[in-house]
Amino acid sequence: MKFNDQQKKYALLAVGGAVLFLVLWLVFRPPEEAAQDEPLFSTQETTTTTSSSQTQAETDWYVDLKGAVANPGMYRIKEGMRLMDAIEMGGGFTDEADRNQVNLAKLLSDQEIVYVPKVGEEIPVVQEAAQGPAAAAPTEGGGGEEATEKININTADAAQLQQLSGIGEKRAQDIINYREENGSFQSVEDITNVSGIGQKTLENLRNSITI
Repeated sequence: MKFNDQQKKYALLAVGGAVLFLVLWLVFRPPEEAAQDEPLFSTQETTTTTSSSQTQAETDWYVDLKGAVANPGMYRIKEGMRLMDAIEMGGGFTDEADRNQVNLAKLLSDQEIVYVPKVGEEIPVVQEAAQGPAAAAPTEGGGGEEATEKININTADAAQLQQLSGIGEKRAQDIINYREENGSFQSVEDITNVSGIGQKTLENLRNSITI
């Protein structure tokens, strides 16, 4: 069977089109193997999620709320929360609470014991798990030679600070204001950064305070 020129031309065009299609398909076909090898879950995403969970856990603090509050107990707080937040978590003050002895603006710390006294009651000596003593009072018997617990100048409220020799209401508030503006004291010597407290006062307080 013989082909004329017109038929030969069509045959060549058909073959050329088929070859061109095959070449284009090989060049532009989707990377199936790469898609199959791609993991369903990214390790980086999993690591980021785990790290985020650990960070969340590390920022959770706990305080032990005691005394004249509706629901005493241990409460989870966040860094930067204040005593008023813990009181709200505990259902608020009871009718017997002496609010004048409580500094609601006080910054809370992890593992801190918060005690709300009743009217006419003195704040008892409370030993914190990690932060040191939260308050100081003479030991039973009240003898001048009896040892006393040191007051933590980073956690004590105004009433506790006023138990220190030479620290009145105004100076106690100055210590609290300094703490809130500049952060925790890094050493007992830093208390001299508070206006009105010098080296002489520091020497009188050195055996009575801690951080």
